Amino acid sequence: MTEITDELVIRGNHIKNRIVMPPMVTFSFRGDNGSYYGKQHIEHYTKRAIGGAGLIIVQATSVFGAVDSTGMWSTGDIAALKQIVSNCHAYGATIMLQLHCGNMNINEFSTEEIHSMQRNMKQAALRACEKGFDGVEYHFAHGFTLCKFLDASYNRRTDQYGGDALNRARVLTQILPDIRNNTHKNFIVGVRMGEYLPESKDGIEAARAFEKAGIDLLHISFGMEPPANPVPEGFICSPMTYSGCKIKKEVNIPVIAVNEIRKEEQVRFLIENDYVDLVAVGRGMLADPEFANHVINSEPVNTCAGCKRCFWFTDHTLCPARSEE
Repeated sequence: MTEITDELVIRGNHIKNRIVMPPMVTFSFRGDNGSYYGKQHIEHYTKRAIGGAGLIIVQATSVFGAVDSTGMWSTGDIAALKQIVSNCHAYGATIMLQLHCGNMNINEFSTEEIHSMQRNMKQAALRACEKGFDGVEYHFAHGFTLCKFLDASYNRRTDQYGGDALNRARVLTQILPDIRNNTHKNFIVGVRMGEYLPESKDGIEAARAFEKAGIDLLHISFGMEPPANPVPEGFICSPMTYSGCKIKKEVNIPVIAVNEIRKEEQVRFLIENDYVDLVAVGRGMLADPEFANHVINSEPVNTCAGCKRCFWFTDHTLCPARSEE
């Protein structure tokens, strides 16, 4: 039986336990001196590393600007991200950076526009590697640009980026060899995606296409819309979490499950029954920076209140479960 404290090795990276802090944009944080990232972000991620998270995935960061050092890749932003990496490593956490490509209509892209985006996608990964991140996660979920490539009902392209699952994943798999050739051998490349694209079979095909191309890690959330399918009797987590468990059965690379996982019982249920390899705790870790340590030690968790409207999307200081942050 797998334990939540069991180490997991991915491409030579020793992830010390099975608890993940997923990428969550802290909308009310402000950077320093005009930068997007700053002291608030550094303290935020450092606290979760101190709190015992085995893997931390830093929030969605736009790839655009990576080529010319603008946007979220300015000097101040790079300095803050580098400090986040250093601090998290100091407390034994493996750390990745999620990369996203905005929210655009992919059916209107010219081939050159796709190639331009790919150049930024590749350069963002290379720069993340240069700054010490252990890997990157491409955001193919939640209806954003990359998700639209994957979804068989949305993607109406008739060129090499549309059609079957191999083509729909090509926006990343085409540049993956260049990323591998220009990063060190331990650099993780992961994908966050959904199961229903729009059918389960489409998500399974996409997951297999990514695995075949050499992706190291899949993080299963949702595609264009959250799933509402029933879960099996006795399954104590959500339909979205169950999507991760289903994808896990179809691939041989590690899989992260996520969504409304706020209790020690849920974390142990998923890991100890080998439903998935890693469990991502989002709002639960916002409410309790020490969530991982508390669960590992079977100590009380400062539980997320499950507010219908999460204040972390508007003003984190209003979160009723917030402690010191």
